[in-house]
Amino acid sequence: MAQTKVKRDLIDASFGNILEQVFYRADGRTVSTSQGNITVPNITSGTDITSSTLVDAPGSNIDYQPPTGASLVSYEITCACGLHGTNQYQAPAWIINVAGTDVTSTRRGWLTQSMWDNSYQNYLLMRITGGSDNLAAEEMGTWTSAKTIKLRVAAWDNSYGYRINSNYHYRPAGTGQDDQIIVPPVIKITAYS
Repeated sequence: MAQTKVKRDLIDASFGNILEQVFYRADGRTVSTSQGNITVPNITSGTDITSSTLVDAPGSNIDYQPPTGASLVSYEITCACGLHGTNQYQAPAWIINVAGTDVTSTRRGWLTQSMWDNSYQNYLLMRITGGSDNLAAEEMGTWTSAKTIKLRVAAWDNSYGYRINSNYHYRPAGTGQDDQIIVPPVIKITAYS
């Protein structure tokens, strides 16, 4: 009987304080959330990032509303970045934006030399406090409607540009050929109680 009880407890085990988790590749699929279905962007090409001016990263945006009772929402994004032109240097600058506000603690920068391909990640941990909004500091008073979450990206300058959502060196065994391929970003959103 003890083994039966252990098995039942494992099947009935709680997943901690996770209310919802949405995990997808930006390939145009429809994902289900507690607040309804969302069709995510469909990335079919890489985008050259060559300016120090922040722009929206293609495929990173989602209009998301967490389930009732959420006190924290995490947004994690991984993007592939490949060679831009013949430049082997990359200096990405990234920040996550929520509802039109850049979130200060999500600022990230990298410098890679002689790097043709790389993957970079960034994270948001938005607390739902019940008080006032301070989105730049990862605090939202209430979250009762869909808010746009997206990544904004820039480069140090044209000499440190890169192609986001792309990978330059994909060489299947025996082909002897490099192909620049499209790599849609991967996004994971988790809502916690």
